[in-house]
Amino acid sequence: MTGTIDDLAALIREAEGGRERFLEKFAAFCEQAFPRQATVTRRARGWLKRTVEIEDLSLRFETRVFVLRRDGAGVVAEIAHEVRGVIISRKAVPVRDWITQLRQKIHEAGLAVSGEGHAAAELTDFRP
Repeated sequence: MTGTIDDLAALIREAEGGRERFLEKFAAFCEQAFPRQATVTRRARGWLKRTVEIEDLSLRFETRVFVLRRDGAGVVAEIAHEVRGVIISRKAVPVRDWITQLRQKIHEAGLAVSGEGHAAAELTDFRP
């Protein structure tokens, strides 16, 4: 994994500014850090010039589902509570709060200790 927590902080600033590249960069980070928990939905666009965009990123930890999805030129962050495949509740939160709650859930799950990857350890040490 290349990159540091400073890179992640820069990504959050991009997301808050509504930049589209944030979702691509953060999805790549999460796919490496949490291969079993991360699901990325991609969509091909264009007819002559095919481009692939990330529609959304979801991270599942126990009963919580953390979702980042593209919304026009920006990114929407949501946290859902899921039980047996049924979404009980869903709320939209600021990206900074989303990262903070994700970090807490990762720490609770002990993924940084269980060897989920160097990037997981970086995310659990992140201070927004």
